[in-house]
Amino acid sequence: MSLNWREIALILEELPLLGSSLQQTLQHDFHSLSWQFYHPQAGRWTLYTEFGTPFSRLHMLTEPLQVNQRGKTAKLQRFIQFCRANLEGSKVVEVKQAAGDRLVQLTLDNHGRLLHLILRFYSGPGANVIVTDAEDTILDLLYRRPGRGEQSSGTFILPEAQASREDSFVVRQRNELSFNRQIEQEYGNQSNLLTYEQLLSKIEAKRDRVLKTLSSTLASQMRTLKAHEGYELWRKKADLLSANQHLLEGRKTSIEVEDWETQSLVTIELDEKLKARENILLYYDKYQKAKGTYENALGEVEKAKEALEREQLHFEHLLDPALSKDDAIRAFKKELSDAASPTSAEQKSPGLVIHSGQFTLLVGRNAKENDELLRHHVRGNDYWMHTRDFPGGYVFIKFVKNKSVPLDVLLDAANLALVFSKAKAQGKADLYYTQVKHLRRAKGGKTGLVLPTQEKNLTVVLDESRLARLLLEDEHA
Repeated sequence: MSLNWREIALILEELPLLGSSLQQTLQHDFHSLSWQFYHPQAGRWTLYTEFGTPFSRLHMLTEPLQVNQRGKTAKLQRFIQFCRANLEGSKVVEVKQAAGDRLVQLTLDNHGRLLHLILRFYSGPGANVIVTDAEDTILDLLYRRPGRGEQSSGTFILPEAQASREDSFVVRQRNELSFNRQIEQEYGNQSNLLTYEQLLSKIEAKRDRVLKTLSSTLASQMRTLKAHEGYELWRKKADLLSANQHLLEGRKTSIEVEDWETQSLVTIELDEKLKARENILLYYDKYQKAKGTYENALGEVEKAKEALEREQLHFEHLLDPALSKDDAIRAFKKELSDAASPTSAEQKSPGLVIHSGQFTLLVGRNAKENDELLRHHVRGNDYWMHTRDFPGGYVFIKFVKNKSVPLDVLLDAANLALVFSKAKAQGKADLYYTQVKHLRRAKGGKTGLVLPTQEKNLTVVLDESRLARLLLEDEHA
Protein backbone atom coordinates (compact mmCIF):
# COMPACT_ATOMS: atom_id res chain seq x y z
CA MET A 1 0.00 0.00 0.00
CA SER A 2 1.05 3.63 -0.46
CA LEU A 3 2.56 5.66 2.35
CA ASN A 4 0.11 7.69 4.46
CA TRP A 5 0.76 11.32 5.32
CA ARG A 6 2.23 10.53 8.75
CA GLU A 7 4.75 8.12 7.23
CA ILE A 8 5.68 10.67 4.58
CA ALA A 9 6.28 13.23 7.35
CA LEU A 10 8.54 10.78 9.19
CA ILE A 11 10.57 10.11 6.06
CA LEU A 12 10.98 13.84 5.39
CA GLU A 13 12.36 14.32 8.91
CA GLU A 14 15.18 11.89 8.11
CA LEU A 15 16.09 13.31 4.69
CA PRO A 16 18.82 15.99 4.30
CA LEU A 17 16.70 17.88 1.79
CA LEU A 18 17.15 21.42 3.10
CA GLY A 19 20.37 22.86 1.73
CA SER A 20 20.87 20.05 -0.81
CA SER A 21 21.62 20.87 -4.46
CA LEU A 22 19.89 18.88 -7.20
CA GLN A 23 22.60 17.50 -9.49
CA GLN A 24 20.79 15.02 -11.74
CA THR A 25 17.29 13.74 -12.45
CA LEU A 26 16.67 10.20 -13.72
CA GLN A 27 13.44 8.69 -15.03
CA HIS A 28 13.19 4.90 -14.71
CA ASP A 29 9.74 4.45 -16.24
CA PHE A 30 6.46 6.36 -16.48
CA HIS A 31 5.89 6.20 -12.74
CA SER A 32 9.26 6.52 -11.05
CA LEU A 33 12.06 9.08 -10.87
CA SER A 34 15.26 9.46 -8.89
CA TRP A 35 16.63 12.82 -7.76
CA GLN A 36 20.37 12.91 -7.10
CA PHE A 37 21.40 15.54 -4.54
CA TYR A 38 24.55 16.84 -2.90
CA HIS A 39 24.52 18.14 0.70
CA PRO A 40 27.54 19.90 2.26
CA GLN A 41 27.47 17.61 5.33
CA ALA A 42 25.60 14.49 4.12
CA GLY A 43 27.44 14.32 0.78
CA ARG A 44 25.88 12.72 -2.30
CA TRP A 45 22.53 11.01 -1.84
CA THR A 46 19.56 9.94 -3.97
CA LEU A 47 15.84 10.39 -3.39
CA TYR A 48 13.64 7.76 -5.05
CA THR A 49 10.00 8.65 -5.84
CA GLU A 50 7.18 6.56 -7.30
CA PHE A 51 3.72 7.82 -8.25
CA GLY A 52 0.35 6.31 -9.13
CA THR A 53 1.22 2.67 -8.36
CA PRO A 54 0.42 0.37 -5.39
CA PHE A 55 3.95 1.23 -4.16
CA SER A 56 3.79 5.04 -4.39
CA ARG A 57 6.45 6.36 -2.06
CA LEU A 58 9.60 8.42 -1.45
CA HIS A 59 12.74 7.42 0.40
CA MET A 60 16.51 7.63 0.26
CA LEU A 61 18.15 5.01 -1.95
CA THR A 62 20.89 2.94 -0.35
CA GLU A 63 20.85 0.00 -2.80
CA PRO A 64 20.85 -0.11 -6.62
CA LEU A 65 17.41 -0.44 -8.17
CA GLN A 66 16.47 -3.97 -9.34
CA VAL A 67 14.50 -2.66 -12.30
CA ASN A 68 16.18 -0.66 -15.07
CA GLN A 69 19.40 -0.20 -13.13
CA ARG A 70 20.82 2.13 -15.73
CA GLY A 71 18.41 4.70 -14.41
CA LYS A 72 17.14 5.85 -17.80
CA THR A 73 14.25 5.18 -20.13
CA ALA A 74 15.24 4.21 -23.67
CA LYS A 75 14.12 7.66 -24.84
CA LEU A 76 13.97 10.73 -22.61
CA GLN A 77 10.40 11.80 -21.93
CA ARG A 78 9.21 15.39 -22.11
CA PHE A 79 9.07 15.97 -18.34
CA ILE A 80 12.55 14.66 -17.59
CA GLN A 81 13.95 16.89 -20.33
CA PHE A 82 12.26 19.86 -18.65
CA CYS A 83 13.67 18.89 -15.24
CA ARG A 84 17.19 18.61 -16.57
CA ALA A 85 16.98 21.97 -18.28
CA ASN A 86 15.27 23.88 -15.45
CA LEU A 87 15.78 22.14 -12.10
CA GLU A 88 19.28 20.67 -12.12
CA GLY A 89 21.71 22.98 -10.34
CA SER A 90 18.97 24.29 -8.03
CA LYS A 91 19.26 24.37 -4.22
CA VAL A 92 16.44 23.29 -1.88
CA VAL A 93 15.59 26.31 0.29
CA GLU A 94 12.28 25.12 1.76
CA VAL A 95 10.54 21.79 2.43
CA LYS A 96 6.84 21.84 3.19
CA GLN A 97 4.18 19.15 3.57
CA ALA A 98 0.52 20.09 3.28
CA ALA A 99 -1.13 19.47 6.66
CA GLY A 100 -2.69 16.01 6.85
CA ASP A 101 -1.93 15.43 3.17
CA ARG A 102 0.37 13.30 1.03
CA LEU A 103 1.61 16.37 -0.83
CA VAL A 104 5.19 17.60 -0.50
CA GLN A 105 6.43 20.92 -1.86
CA LEU A 106 10.12 21.67 -2.34
CA THR A 107 11.09 25.27 -3.08
CA LEU A 108 14.18 25.41 -5.28
CA ASP A 109 16.46 28.37 -5.89
CA ASN A 110 17.96 28.17 -9.38
CA HIS A 111 20.45 31.05 -9.35
CA GLY A 112 17.90 33.54 -8.07
CA ARG A 113 14.86 32.02 -9.79
CA LEU A 114 12.44 30.37 -7.36
CA LEU A 115 10.57 27.26 -8.47
CA HIS A 116 8.20 24.93 -6.63
CA LEU A 117 8.55 21.15 -7.10
CA ILE A 118 5.29 19.56 -5.93
CA LEU A 119 5.28 15.81 -5.29
CA ARG A 120 1.79 14.39 -4.84
CA PHE A 121 1.75 10.79 -3.61
CA TYR A 122 -1.97 10.16 -4.09
CA SER A 123 -3.43 6.90 -5.36
CA GLY A 124 -4.48 6.52 -8.98
CA PRO A 125 -5.00 9.59 -11.19
CA GLY A 126 -4.50 12.00 -8.30
CA ALA A 127 -0.75 11.28 -8.29
CA ASN A 128 1.50 13.77 -10.07
CA VAL A 129 4.72 15.78 -10.09
CA ILE A 130 4.17 19.45 -10.84
CA VAL A 131 6.66 22.31 -11.32
CA THR A 132 5.46 25.89 -10.90
CA ASP A 133 7.11 29.30 -10.76
CA ALA A 134 7.01 31.54 -7.68
CA GLU A 135 3.49 32.73 -8.66
CA ASP A 136 2.19 29.14 -8.80
CA THR A 137 1.87 29.11 -12.59
CA ILE A 138 2.35 25.55 -13.82
CA LEU A 139 5.44 25.20 -16.00
CA ASP A 140 5.33 21.43 -16.60
CA LEU A 141 3.97 18.18 -15.14
CA LEU A 142 4.74 14.48 -15.13
CA TYR A 143 1.14 13.73 -16.13
CA ARG A 144 -0.93 16.30 -18.01
CA ARG A 145 -4.56 16.15 -16.88
CA PRO A 146 -6.63 19.00 -18.39
CA GLY A 147 -9.81 17.67 -16.77
CA ARG A 148 -8.29 18.43 -13.36
CA GLY A 149 -6.93 21.78 -14.50
CA GLU A 150 -3.41 20.35 -14.50
CA GLN A 151 -1.69 21.53 -17.65
CA SER A 152 1.04 23.98 -18.60
CA SER A 153 0.19 27.67 -18.01
CA GLY A 154 -2.53 26.74 -15.53
CA THR A 155 -2.47 27.83 -11.91
CA PHE A 156 -1.73 25.36 -9.14
CA ILE A 157 -3.71 25.79 -5.93
CA LEU A 158 -2.48 24.13 -2.76
CA PRO A 159 -5.20 22.01 -1.15
CA GLU A 160 -6.77 23.22 2.05
CA ALA A 161 -5.48 21.75 5.29
CA GLN A 162 -7.17 18.45 6.18
CA ALA A 163 -9.18 18.23 9.39
CA SER A 164 -7.31 16.53 12.24
CA ARG A 165 -7.56 12.74 11.94
CA GLU A 166 -5.45 11.55 14.85
CA ASP A 167 -6.69 7.97 14.77
CA SER A 168 -7.23 7.57 11.01
CA PHE A 169 -3.61 7.04 9.97
CA VAL A 170 -0.82 5.48 11.97
CA VAL A 171 2.82 4.73 11.29
CA ARG A 172 3.42 1.05 10.60
CA GLN A 173 5.28 -1.09 13.09
CA ARG A 174 8.89 0.01 13.24
CA ASN A 175 12.08 -2.03 13.21
CA GLU A 176 15.58 -1.06 14.26
CA LEU A 177 16.41 0.56 10.91
CA SER A 178 15.82 4.18 9.94
CA PHE A 179 12.32 4.64 8.54
CA ASN A 180 13.77 5.42 5.08
CA ARG A 181 15.71 2.15 5.08
CA GLN A 182 12.72 0.20 6.39
CA ILE A 183 10.46 1.53 3.62
CA GLU A 184 13.13 0.88 0.99
CA GLN A 185 13.37 -2.75 2.05
CA GLU A 186 9.63 -3.38 2.48
CA TYR A 187 8.55 -1.82 -0.79
CA GLY A 188 11.52 -3.15 -2.68
CA ASN A 189 10.60 -6.72 -1.66
CA GLN A 190 6.91 -6.20 -2.48
CA SER A 191 7.70 -4.58 -5.83
CA ASN A 192 10.15 -7.38 -6.61
CA LEU A 193 7.50 -10.00 -5.84
CA LEU A 194 4.97 -8.24 -8.05
CA THR A 195 7.56 -7.95 -10.81
CA TYR A 196 8.29 -11.68 -10.50
CA GLU A 197 4.60 -12.61 -10.72
CA GLN A 198 4.01 -10.37 -13.74
CA LEU A 199 7.07 -11.71 -15.55
CA LEU A 200 6.20 -15.29 -14.63
CA SER A 201 2.77 -14.85 -16.21
CA LYS A 202 4.37 -13.54 -19.42
CA ILE A 203 6.92 -16.35 -19.55
CA GLU A 204 4.25 -19.03 -19.00
CA ALA A 205 2.10 -17.48 -21.73
CA LYS A 206 5.09 -17.44 -24.08
CA ARG A 207 5.90 -21.07 -23.22
CA ASP A 208 2.34 -22.19 -23.94
CA ARG A 209 2.29 -20.26 -27.22
CA VAL A 210 5.66 -21.56 -28.40
CA LEU A 211 5.02 -25.20 -27.48
CA LYS A 212 1.52 -25.15 -28.97
CA THR A 213 2.81 -23.76 -32.25
CA LEU A 214 5.67 -26.26 -32.43
CA SER A 215 3.33 -29.14 -31.59
CA SER A 216 0.93 -28.00 -34.33
CA THR A 217 3.83 -27.75 -36.77
CA LEU A 218 5.00 -31.26 -35.93
CA ALA A 219 1.49 -32.67 -36.33
CA SER A 220 1.05 -30.88 -39.67
CA GLN A 221 4.36 -32.16 -41.04
CA MET A 222 3.58 -35.68 -39.83
CA ARG A 223 0.32 -35.55 -41.80
CA THR A 224 2.19 -34.36 -44.89
CA LEU A 225 4.75 -37.12 -44.44
CA LYS A 226 2.00 -39.74 -44.15
CA ALA A 227 0.18 -38.42 -47.21
CA HIS A 228 3.29 -38.66 -49.43
CA GLU A 229 5.08 -41.70 -48.06
CA GLY A 230 3.92 -43.74 -51.06
CA TYR A 231 5.57 -41.44 -53.59
CA GLU A 232 7.39 -44.41 -55.20
CA LEU A 233 4.00 -45.58 -56.51
CA TRP A 234 3.97 -42.65 -58.97
CA ARG A 235 7.32 -43.72 -60.43
CA LYS A 236 6.15 -47.33 -60.59
CA LYS A 237 3.15 -46.25 -62.65
CA ALA A 238 5.34 -44.08 -64.86
CA ASP A 239 7.72 -47.02 -65.44
CA LEU A 240 4.79 -49.32 -66.27
CA LEU A 241 3.42 -46.79 -68.76
CA SER A 242 6.85 -46.35 -70.30
CA ALA A 243 7.24 -50.11 -70.70
CA ASN A 244 3.80 -50.33 -72.32
CA GLN A 245 3.94 -47.17 -74.38
CA HIS A 246 2.81 -49.08 -77.46
CA LEU A 247 -0.58 -49.63 -75.77
CA LEU A 248 -1.23 -45.92 -75.26
CA GLU A 249 -2.32 -45.13 -78.79
CA GLY A 250 -5.66 -43.34 -79.11
CA ARG A 251 -7.71 -41.48 -76.52
CA LYS A 252 -8.02 -43.48 -73.30
CA THR A 253 -9.06 -42.63 -69.77
CA SER A 254 -7.22 -45.62 -68.30
CA ILE A 255 -5.10 -48.60 -69.17
CA GLU A 256 -4.65 -52.04 -67.59
CA VAL A 257 -1.09 -53.37 -67.56
CA GLU A 258 0.73 -56.21 -65.82
CA ASP A 259 2.97 -55.43 -62.86
CA TRP A 260 6.12 -57.47 -63.49
CA GLU A 261 6.92 -57.62 -59.78
CA THR A 262 3.58 -58.92 -58.48
CA GLN A 263 2.38 -60.57 -61.72
CA SER A 264 -0.98 -58.84 -61.20
CA LEU A 265 -2.93 -56.43 -63.36
CA VAL A 266 -2.80 -52.74 -62.49
CA THR A 267 -5.21 -50.08 -63.73
CA ILE A 268 -3.61 -46.69 -64.39
CA GLU A 269 -5.71 -43.58 -65.06
CA LEU A 270 -4.83 -41.47 -68.10
CA ASP A 271 -5.60 -37.99 -69.31
CA GLU A 272 -7.26 -38.59 -72.66
CA LYS A 273 -6.30 -35.09 -73.82
CA LEU A 274 -2.59 -35.90 -73.53
CA LYS A 275 -0.37 -37.91 -75.83
CA ALA A 276 1.29 -41.12 -74.66
CA ARG A 277 4.62 -39.49 -73.84
CA GLU A 278 2.88 -36.63 -72.03
CA ASN A 279 0.96 -39.06 -69.79
CA ILE A 280 4.23 -40.81 -68.92
CA LEU A 281 5.93 -37.50 -68.12
CA LEU A 282 2.92 -36.48 -66.05
CA TYR A 283 3.42 -39.47 -63.74
CA TYR A 284 7.17 -38.87 -63.48
CA ASP A 285 6.41 -35.24 -62.61
CA LYS A 286 3.95 -36.38 -59.90
CA TYR A 287 6.67 -38.65 -58.56
CA GLN A 288 9.24 -35.84 -58.41
CA LYS A 289 6.81 -33.48 -56.67
CA ALA A 290 5.65 -36.09 -54.15
CA LYS A 291 9.23 -37.13 -53.45
CA GLY A 292 10.30 -33.50 -52.94
CA THR A 293 7.36 -32.85 -50.62
CA TYR A 294 8.10 -36.03 -48.65
CA GLU A 295 11.81 -35.26 -48.26
CA ASN A 296 11.03 -31.67 -47.26
CA ALA A 297 8.44 -32.87 -44.72
CA LEU A 298 10.94 -35.41 -43.39
CA GLY A 299 13.42 -32.61 -42.72
CA GLU A 300 10.68 -30.48 -41.20
CA VAL A 301 9.57 -33.29 -38.89
CA GLU A 302 13.09 -33.77 -37.55
CA LYS A 303 13.53 -30.03 -37.16
CA ALA A 304 10.16 -29.69 -35.41
CA LYS A 305 10.98 -32.56 -33.01
CA GLU A 306 14.35 -31.01 -32.17
CA ALA A 307 12.83 -27.56 -31.74
CA LEU A 308 10.02 -28.90 -29.54
CA GLU A 309 12.45 -30.83 -27.33
CA ARG A 310 14.82 -27.85 -27.18
CA GLU A 311 12.08 -25.43 -26.17
CA GLN A 312 10.64 -27.83 -23.59
CA LEU A 313 14.05 -28.13 -21.92
CA HIS A 314 14.62 -24.39 -22.23
CA PHE A 315 11.39 -23.49 -20.43
CA GLU A 316 11.93 -26.22 -17.81
CA HIS A 317 15.27 -24.63 -16.90
CA LEU A 318 13.82 -21.12 -17.10
CA LEU A 319 10.94 -22.00 -14.76
CA ASP A 320 13.05 -24.10 -12.39
CA PRO A 321 11.47 -23.59 -8.92
CA ALA A 322 14.94 -23.90 -7.38
CA LEU A 323 15.93 -20.51 -8.85
CA SER A 324 15.88 -17.58 -6.45
CA LYS A 325 13.41 -14.78 -7.19
CA ASP A 326 16.21 -12.40 -8.19
CA ASP A 327 17.83 -14.94 -10.52
CA ALA A 328 14.44 -15.82 -12.01
CA ILE A 329 13.60 -12.16 -12.64
CA ARG A 330 16.90 -11.61 -14.43
CA ALA A 331 16.37 -14.74 -16.53
CA PHE A 332 12.77 -13.77 -17.36
CA LYS A 333 13.79 -10.27 -18.45
CA LYS A 334 16.56 -11.62 -20.63
CA GLU A 335 14.16 -14.08 -22.26
CA LEU A 336 11.63 -11.35 -23.04
CA SER A 337 14.23 -8.81 -24.18
CA ASP A 338 15.96 -11.36 -26.43
CA ALA A 339 12.66 -12.06 -28.16
CA ALA A 340 12.15 -8.35 -28.79
CA SER A 341 15.65 -7.72 -30.17
CA PRO A 342 16.49 -8.30 -33.83
CA THR A 343 18.01 -11.65 -34.72
CA SER A 344 21.42 -11.96 -36.33
CA ALA A 345 19.76 -13.05 -39.57
CA GLU A 346 17.62 -9.91 -39.58
CA GLN A 347 20.70 -7.77 -39.02
CA LYS A 348 22.46 -9.32 -42.04
CA SER A 349 19.46 -9.21 -44.35
CA PRO A 350 17.21 -6.20 -45.00
CA GLY A 351 14.11 -8.40 -44.66
CA LEU A 352 13.07 -11.55 -42.83
CA VAL A 353 15.08 -14.76 -43.15
CA ILE A 354 12.88 -17.84 -42.70
CA HIS A 355 13.65 -21.53 -43.20
CA SER A 356 11.26 -23.94 -44.89
CA GLY A 357 12.67 -27.43 -44.76
CA GLN A 358 15.96 -27.39 -46.67
CA PHE A 359 15.12 -24.06 -48.31
CA THR A 360 15.74 -20.49 -47.15
CA LEU A 361 13.13 -17.79 -47.77
CA LEU A 362 14.08 -14.10 -47.93
CA VAL A 363 11.13 -11.78 -47.37
CA GLY A 364 11.07 -8.11 -48.36
CA ARG A 365 8.38 -6.19 -46.50
CA ASN A 366 8.51 -2.93 -48.45
CA ALA A 367 9.91 -1.45 -51.66
CA LYS A 368 13.26 -0.59 -50.10
CA GLU A 369 13.81 -4.12 -48.77
CA ASN A 370 12.61 -5.62 -52.07
CA ASP A 371 15.17 -3.57 -53.98
CA GLU A 372 18.01 -4.32 -51.55
CA LEU A 373 17.32 -8.07 -51.73
CA LEU A 374 17.21 -7.96 -55.52
CA ARG A 375 20.50 -6.05 -55.76
CA HIS A 376 22.63 -7.83 -53.17
CA HIS A 377 21.09 -11.03 -51.79
CA VAL A 378 19.66 -13.17 -54.61
CA ARG A 379 21.02 -14.89 -57.74
CA GLY A 380 19.58 -15.95 -61.08
CA ASN A 381 18.50 -19.46 -60.05
CA ASP A 382 16.65 -18.25 -56.94
CA TYR A 383 12.88 -18.03 -57.22
CA TRP A 384 10.89 -14.79 -56.88
CA MET A 385 7.24 -14.68 -55.76
CA HIS A 386 4.78 -11.79 -55.57
CA THR A 387 1.02 -11.19 -55.32
CA ARG A 388 -0.68 -10.49 -58.62
CA ASP A 389 -2.55 -7.15 -58.93
CA PHE A 390 -1.68 -6.11 -55.36
CA PRO A 391 1.39 -4.21 -54.13
CA GLY A 392 3.42 -5.98 -51.49
CA GLY A 393 6.67 -7.60 -50.46
CA TYR A 394 8.80 -9.96 -52.52
CA VAL A 395 9.55 -13.48 -51.29
CA PHE A 396 12.66 -15.20 -52.65
CA ILE A 397 13.29 -18.95 -52.43
CA LYS A 398 17.04 -19.58 -52.39
CA PHE A 399 18.25 -22.18 -54.89
CA VAL A 400 19.38 -25.55 -53.53
CA LYS A 401 21.56 -27.60 -55.89
CA ASN A 402 19.90 -30.75 -57.28
CA LYS A 403 16.64 -29.95 -55.45
CA SER A 404 13.34 -28.89 -57.01
CA VAL A 405 11.15 -26.62 -54.91
CA PRO A 406 8.41 -28.74 -53.22
CA LEU A 407 4.81 -27.59 -53.13
CA ASP A 408 5.01 -27.17 -49.35
CA VAL A 409 7.82 -24.62 -49.71
CA LEU A 410 5.87 -22.79 -52.42
CA LEU A 411 2.88 -22.59 -50.06
CA ASP A 412 5.11 -21.24 -47.28
CA ALA A 413 6.45 -18.56 -49.61
CA ALA A 414 2.96 -17.78 -50.92
CA ASN A 415 1.54 -17.27 -47.43
CA LEU A 416 4.39 -14.90 -46.58
CA ALA A 417 3.91 -12.97 -49.83
CA LEU A 418 0.19 -12.71 -49.09
CA VAL A 419 0.54 -11.53 -45.49
CA PHE A 420 3.04 -8.81 -46.49
CA SER A 421 0.81 -7.44 -49.25
CA LYS A 422 -2.30 -5.32 -49.63
CA ALA A 423 -4.23 -8.52 -50.32
CA LYS A 424 -3.87 -9.63 -46.70
CA ALA A 425 -7.28 -8.23 -45.73
CA GLN A 426 -8.97 -10.48 -48.31
CA GLY A 427 -7.33 -13.60 -46.92
CA LYS A 428 -6.55 -15.01 -50.37
CA ALA A 429 -4.76 -13.96 -53.54
CA ASP A 430 -3.40 -14.98 -56.91
CA LEU A 431 0.38 -15.00 -57.04
CA TYR A 432 3.00 -15.57 -59.68
CA TYR A 433 6.56 -16.79 -59.43
CA THR A 434 9.59 -17.23 -61.64
CA GLN A 435 13.35 -17.42 -61.35
CA VAL A 436 15.22 -14.19 -60.70
CA LYS A 437 17.03 -14.48 -64.04
CA HIS A 438 13.64 -14.04 -65.74
CA LEU A 439 13.02 -10.66 -64.07
CA ARG A 440 13.85 -7.31 -65.64
CA ARG A 441 13.66 -3.90 -64.07
CA ALA A 442 10.97 -1.53 -65.29
CA LYS A 443 12.70 1.40 -66.97
CA GLY A 444 11.93 4.55 -65.00
CA GLY A 445 9.80 2.53 -62.59
CA LYS A 446 9.53 2.80 -58.84
CA THR A 447 12.15 1.40 -56.47
CA GLY A 448 12.34 -2.38 -56.73
CA LEU A 449 9.73 -2.65 -59.52
CA VAL A 450 10.35 -5.62 -61.84
CA LEU A 451 8.60 -7.24 -64.79
CA PRO A 452 8.52 -11.07 -64.73
CA THR A 453 8.64 -13.46 -67.69
CA GLN A 454 8.11 -17.24 -67.89
CA GLU A 455 6.09 -16.93 -64.70
CA LYS A 456 3.82 -19.58 -63.20
CA ASN A 457 0.61 -18.93 -61.32
CA LEU A 458 -0.49 -19.98 -57.84
CA THR A 459 -3.64 -19.25 -55.85
CA VAL A 460 -3.44 -19.39 -52.07
CA VAL A 461 -5.79 -18.95 -49.11
CA LEU A 462 -4.12 -17.58 -45.97
CA ASP A 463 -3.18 -20.43 -43.63
CA GLU A 464 -2.88 -18.98 -40.12
CA SER A 465 -1.24 -22.08 -38.60
CA ARG A 466 1.34 -22.22 -41.37
CA LEU A 467 2.04 -18.51 -40.98
CA ALA A 468 2.35 -18.79 -37.20
CA ARG A 469 4.86 -21.60 -37.59
CA LEU A 470 6.96 -19.63 -40.10
CA LEU A 471 7.00 -16.42 -38.08
CA LEU A 472 7.73 -18.29 -34.84
CA GLU A 473 10.72 -19.96 -36.48
CA ASP A 474 11.89 -16.51 -37.58
CA GLU A 475 11.58 -15.31 -33.99
CA HIS A 476 13.86 -18.14 -32.82
CA ALA A 477 16.30 -17.95 -35.72
